[in-house]
Amino acid sequence: MSASDGTDGDVVGTALREVSSHQELLALSGGSGFLRWDIPTPLSNPAYRVGSAFALPRQTHTRRHGLLVMGQPEDVDRLVAAMVAADVLPHDLGSVTVQRGSLDAVARHLPLDDGNDWEWLRALEAPPVVAAEDRLVTLHRDDQPAIQVLLDLANPGTDARPFEYPDQRWVGVRGDAGALLACGVREPNLAGHPVLSGITVHPDARGTGLGLAVTARLTRDAVQETGVCTLGMYSHNDVARRLYTGLGYGDTHAWSSRRLARA
Repeated sequence: MSASDGTDGDVVGTALREVSSHQELLALSGGSGFLRWDIPTPLSNPAYRVGSAFALPRQTHTRRHGLLVMGQPEDVDRLVAAMVAADVLPHDLGSVTVQRGSLDAVARHLPLDDGNDWEWLRALEAPPVVAAEDRLVTLHRDDQPAIQVLLDLANPGTDARPFEYPDQRWVGVRGDAGALLACGVREPNLAGHPVLSGITVHPDARGTGLGLAVTARLTRDAVQETGVCTLGMYSHNDVARRLYTGLGYGDTHAWSSRRLARA
């Protein structure tokens, strides 16, 4: 599909075109696993494209309004400039998530603030059982205070919200005195596919295989039940990357997410 063939939507600006279906967007991305497993279908909003780049207004996993941008910097530059000129950006836009390497192109046209670099991965095969899985217990709603204490202590940057969203499956490990030493959750993302979050180990229990056990169990259950499991991780966390790739996670998508600066 070329940028000028007129088959992918109405002309909004000189080179700006709409992409109205998830199937079109997936084809434009070259079959991106992130779009396949993380973006709901049908699309709740049209995407826009210029050349090989596209931008999709969407609800983020934290239930805020964001803009997903994929493509090479030159096309992203033209795309965001055209969207600003055509006034098609959501007026309540709060953040952007941009394919790594194209953030500067977005920043030429939108006022960006702080944020994070992160990576999305997925597993399609169930990992084998690992040591310490026999210590795992199911965590319930009345465990929420203990989970939150552990997250605040050992993983304050997580997006996990214990029992705030439906269909969460929390597992954890307790010490001899009953204190929570590790936890993690599997829940459906906005596209309905399993995503892991809140994989956390108490500082005093790190290096004992508890994070591996939590991740392996949640991943195996998700893959066996649905055929896929996804997760996101901050790019600076090399230990977590080794753990996840060792369990079979791949198809890595590298992103830069930034909040929009407010006047």
